[in-house]
Amino acid sequence: MPGPLDALGTDTARAFGGWNSIYYGAAIAGTAALAPSGADHAARTWVQERVHAPLWGQSAYYAGYLLPVLVAPGIYLAGLAGHDAGLAGAGAAAVQALGLTVITTAVLKVGTGRPFPMHGGDPNAPDRLDHPEYAREFVPFGLAGRYAWPSGHTSASISIAAALTATARGSIVVPAIAYPVALGIGAGMIVGDHHWVSDVLAGALIGQAIGWSVGESFRERAHGARGEAARLHLVPLLGAGLGGCAVVGEL
Repeated sequence: MPGPLDALGTDTARAFGGWNSIYYGAAIAGTAALAPSGADHAARTWVQERVHAPLWGQSAYYAGYLLPVLVAPGIYLAGLAGHDAGLAGAGAAAVQALGLTVITTAVLKVGTGRPFPMHGGDPNAPDRLDHPEYAREFVPFGLAGRYAWPSGHTSASISIAAALTATARGSIVVPAIAYPVALGIGAGMIVGDHHWVSDVLAGALIGQAIGWSVGESFRERAHGARGEAARLHLVPLLGAGLGGCAVVGEL
């Protein structure tokens, strides 16, 4: 049965190398374009003035904490309980991807030191949208509660969706359920004024890169294991009037 720690070193190296550098580069480039230009502040103002969905924002906030720690281990444990290697592998991939994503996101949050949109202020203050300078602030390693970039809610939920989709390649149901939920959480971070747009964009790109890479690795190992389990041999039939050959072995 596969486990969350399978090939952890190899999967980690793969997650942060190769084509995934495009995702990480896009996360940085997107923030570099949105934060200093005023686009982040403009997007925040537009959403807060025109989209009134406090229930969505609060639901996404709490779901972003609860769903990742329930769904990923839950799928893995269900696979173990049912002796289903495929389900356990999907859950194990989701757990590993979640772990790598959480650690990466935490390091980036501390390293960049970006304040949240509210900047510690009153959410009902009349001037809360009158501070475009907040979007441009970064205090690397400040350790003062400025941990907005990237959005951990988004990166965690997207990483699980990507890992499950990659392990279930060819399935329409898995991405049709997982990605809308994950994207709904990310969008809720913006609607609820919990994150800047660039925080959510960066979190989505990072989560997708790590989750898909880990999911692909688990899927490849699963297929390799099934291939190794099939041992077939051609045995010639000779003597006693017999001729031809037989296929023997196990699947």
